[in-house]
Amino acid sequence: MKNSRQSVGLQTCATQLLSLKTSLLLGMACLSLVGHTSDTTQVQPPIPTDPVTKQSHAVMGQRDPVNKLPETIQAKLAQANIPTDSLSMVVQPLTDNPQNAASTAPQTPLFSYNADVPRIPASTQKLIPTYVALDSLGKDFVWQTKLYQHGFVWKGTLYGDVIVQGSGDPKLENERLYQLLAMIKAQGIKQVQGNLIIDNQQFQGVDFDVNAFDGKGLRPYNAQPNALLTNFGTVEVDLVPIAKPNATPVVKPNTSSVTQPTTTSASTDIDNPAANLEQIQSKPSINPKDVAAYQVILKPALANFTMPTTLKASQAPCNSNQDDWIGTLTSTGLSFHQTASAFCGEQKRYLTFPDGDVLVKQQIIADWQKILPNFTGNIEFANPAVPYMQQAKAIPQALPWYIRLYLKYFGKPLTPKLVGYVASNPLHEQIKDINQHSNNVMTEQIALSLPLYADKQRISTYPKTFAYIHQWWQQKLPQAQPPVMTRASGLCRDCRVAPNSMLALLTLAYHSPNFTVYRDSLGVAGESGTIKALKLRQPNNPAIGHAWIKTGTLDNVTSMAGYVQGKSGKWYAVVGMINADNVKNNSNAKAVLDEMLAWTALQ
Repeated sequence: MKNSRQSVGLQTCATQLLSLKTSLLLGMACLSLVGHTSDTTQVQPPIPTDPVTKQSHAVMGQRDPVNKLPETIQAKLAQANIPTDSLSMVVQPLTDNPQNAASTAPQTPLFSYNADVPRIPASTQKLIPTYVALDSLGKDFVWQTKLYQHGFVWKGTLYGDVIVQGSGDPKLENERLYQLLAMIKAQGIKQVQGNLIIDNQQFQGVDFDVNAFDGKGLRPYNAQPNALLTNFGTVEVDLVPIAKPNATPVVKPNTSSVTQPTTTSASTDIDNPAANLEQIQSKPSINPKDVAAYQVILKPALANFTMPTTLKASQAPCNSNQDDWIGTLTSTGLSFHQTASAFCGEQKRYLTFPDGDVLVKQQIIADWQKILPNFTGNIEFANPAVPYMQQAKAIPQALPWYIRLYLKYFGKPLTPKLVGYVASNPLHEQIKDINQHSNNVMTEQIALSLPLYADKQRISTYPKTFAYIHQWWQQKLPQAQPPVMTRASGLCRDCRVAPNSMLALLTLAYHSPNFTVYRDSLGVAGESGTIKALKLRQPNNPAIGHAWIKTGTLDNVTSMAGYVQGKSGKWYAVVGMINADNVKNNSNAKAVLDEMLAWTALQ
């Protein structure tokens, strides 16, 4: 019976299909009459989850429902001669009351273009770990680098060890480390019969080849993180002119009104020419023809490190190329392969030290020799297999017999005793340093601190760090595609963030009690941070003074993300990313993103 009904149905259908009056829709209806179950809609392949594959998939047609650009931005894109599928951009209005939890529903974007395509974000990625830290730890969180004595003090002598324990502080200056070590003398300790233990085991497996990213290992943006990081993992090399006898003095210019770079410039992002001052060059205070040589000064002082104290001067033109310097830095010394030009004047360079552990050890040895010149013990790293912080120390045999007897029967266990600590700047100041100056190694420090202080783990690694960020993302932004990160700072070519995901983060931050702190960590367009140069590029851009922006630049990336307040007073979240070959050297590429800011500021 069923076969008969199908045969009749097929004949009817064939007749109808032969008729010129039959429509395609009727033919499909006839097929349904005979029990045909196939859907005529083409089956779509699954959207890939791999970031690179997903990007290609999106570019080839699976784009946003609203995939358009304002005409002014289209014109800038055409002028830059950048393929349209290399750009992702989205501008979304934000509610008038950021603290109203009921108003956190996503708003309709003013425009959205390839906004679901995962892109290499460069340093705009710093917006992610800095906000995750702000949300997880609180704006007033501080790191504490601590000093312990582990033993018994008798008549000014510590019979035992001194322990300096790192905390991951992103901005521990050389001077504060010295102050911490000097606290041992405040305990009345004049001698130590034991060792000095360096405990930087809180971060593990985080070192890397500083030349691996771009072969420019001396550049501060390539510095390694370390649980006991000092001076951003760099050393300062100063070249100070030495005058010939009877030299004619030159009046040194008044630089009191010139804003000097802060110490954060010692470790900066590749995209920040203003802050990336590895060489700070002043006008010569001595006539170049009267410069005989240069005094070479290294900060901080390092033990077991060789370097010349003077360097001959030449009358050759000054070469200001940052990547063609006259010096070579290794873990054991500083050397020069040519003379220094007298026309360069006084110079200051921040150079990444090749090995973070060697740097902190050699610095502590040099400092400790100043504090306790008669120290004869070893200075060594903590053994991760020995839980010394929970372990009681054996009664030192060098103590008098009656003291040993007392300690054996009446004394308390000789566990480490806190001598003192130095506290970091609060987190809100740290993230401002990061986002204003695009400091890479500080970003790594903050991200690696999350497993320690937010997740209460004893050891932090990169896998634990990115697992924590992923878990946080799934809890806070479950509808947004999580970022793919291999380095927290964005100094990575395999990192991916979709602009819509960045937009979701910015929206979440806007509705947070910490919004003002987060927004103020960003550079103000034309006025501060890495976006200060907008005023030089476009002096009349309406976004100047009205946009809070994080920028990003790699050889094949230029990007911006943050907040803009339009002329109406309304707030907007903006994200723009261009991934194209050699876009860093395309002078018109950044104008595309500048136009995004200008267009939004006029709303």
